[in-house]
Amino acid sequence: MSIDVKNLTVSYGSKKALDDFSFDFTEGKVYVVLGPNGCGKSTLVKAIVDKYAKGNIAYVAQETLGIINLTVREYVELGRYNPKKFFGGLNSVDVKKVEDAISIMQINELEDRLFDTLSGGEKQRAMAARCFCQDAPWIILDEPSSSLDVKHTRLILNIVRDLCDKENKSFIIVLHDINDAVKYADKILLMKDGKLIKETDCLTTEDLTSIFDTQFKCINSDEGSAYFYAL
Repeated sequence: MSIDVKNLTVSYGSKKALDDFSFDFTEGKVYVVLGPNGCGKSTLVKAIVDKYAKGNIAYVAQETLGIINLTVREYVELGRYNPKKFFGGLNSVDVKKVEDAISIMQINELEDRLFDTLSGGEKQRAMAARCFCQDAPWIILDEPSSSLDVKHTRLILNIVRDLCDKENKSFIIVLHDINDAVKYADKILLMKDGKLIKETDCLTTEDLTSIFDTQFKCINSDEGSAYFYAL
């Protein structure tokens, strides 16, 4: 299943947060959306979820809103509920999916904690577990590593890469870290002022300079991978 976005425009008052965005997201890839603050990245993924979800997309927003008076396990279990069986409880398949998600996100020791007592990074890991246990063909993550340390950023992005490569899951991810985008993405979408500027699988310093209005330099590691940094 692909997600074919056509002429998507979102306005807040007189400002266009998303301006005639069109792109065909094909399945089995990791797409990373890059761009400066306020360019429309979060607006884009929210609009895709609202318009195209229909049970096929699992979504993790930047943050949770309101009071969530549930244990971490109860919160993750919500990913396995649907309206048709809400009052029927979880079956053995559901329980296995929940336990696997808790395990891969390394939050076993947090299962009995109330979600609202967690740190920002712990909440992000629980949110990712809830998302992964849904077993949806498409997974959309909005800045999934914004509150995570280096270890857990690598954890979640390695899981993304494995799910794509081994289970043909499809991802759209908003990231700020350029080098994480280069390392983990199949395709990078560059946005500015609500518009899609370029889609690429080979990022250049010229691309980054045009998007971020800042000079960049690239160096190559001994393994041949590119590393970008702002001057």
